[in-house]
Amino acid sequence: MNRTIPIGTILFLLAGLPGPAAADVQLWTEAGVRYRINKQFRLKFDSHARFSNDVTTTQSIMPEVAFSYRPLKFLRLEAGYRFSAEPFESEEGTYADSWHRLSADVRLRYRIKPFTLRFRLRYQEKFGRPWKGGEKLKNLHTVRNKVSVILKLPAGFWPFVSGEIFNRLGDSQRAWHKWRLSAGLEYTRGSHQVTLFYRHEAALHDDPGFEPRHILAFGYHYGF
Repeated sequence: MNRTIPIGTILFLLAGLPGPAAADVQLWTEAGVRYRINKQFRLKFDSHARFSNDVTTTQSIMPEVAFSYRPLKFLRLEAGYRFSAEPFESEEGTYADSWHRLSADVRLRYRIKPFTLRFRLRYQEKFGRPWKGGEKLKNLHTVRNKVSVILKLPAGFWPFVSGEIFNRLGDSQRAWHKWRLSAGLEYTRGSHQVTLFYRHEAALHDDPGFEPRHILAFGYHYGF
């Protein structure tokens, strides 16, 4: 039985999701290292670069570090910090907004061979002071729920699909902020892992300033 057909079908359907003509095409790249201290503790460092406006503009550069603890086989707890620099241009020149993000995750895993089901609950605090003079410090409080289904195939291939919803706390107009649907493939060989995926992102509220996004992503990680 060929189990790759459902994943391929879902990827095709996601790629064909309708959206306004103004939808932006973006490219997300990521590279990082994973250090397994022992069976329970893990440290990781990632660097992200994202490009928007149909992949013509640097949207953000984001280094990130995270530490996780796995007390049970099906449970992992993780805390992380991310710094984000978002360049923009004005009449005076080119500047960058800077943001800090703290996050705390609860991750659950359940296996029904050959599938793995994963759920991630994340609370994150994002805060920063935009470059424009006179603006106050901004804080964003967000809860994110993500569900993933992963299929184990021979030779280190792992097709997956996932869905995620963002709930912005303290914002009555944009409480349900946005959603994401993703489909892609992970390939693992020894200490090396390569990830490719397509993601569709859109708002859950009426915001003319939020354009739907078609995202192509590539990632590489080395584990030791």
